[in-house]
Amino acid sequence: MSKGLFANWRFRTAYPSFEPGQELEVYLTGFDEASGKGEARIGDTILEVEGVGGGQVDSLVVIRVESFDKPSHRGAARAAD
Repeated sequence: MSKGLFANWRFRTAYPSFEPGQELEVYLTGFDEASGKGEARIGDTILEVEGVGGGQVDSLVVIRVESFDKPSHRGAARAAD
C-alpha cells in the first residue's frame, strides 16, 4: 500500500545546478558593497549576481545565469532586463 502511495515522490537536492542562459526568479540574499555584486543562495548553491543593488536584498529578482561550476556549486549571473 505505501509503495503505491509514495511511488512518485522525489527528494530535492540541496545542490541544484543551472545552465548558462537559464532565467530564474530568486531572492537576493546578500550584497557586497566592495565588489558591487549580490548573492543568491538556492539550497547550498551560490550565485554571484551583477547588475543589482544593495536595496534589493531580501527581494525577488529575475536573473540570467552566465556560468556555473557544478563541482563547486557556484556560478555567476546578471540581473535580467
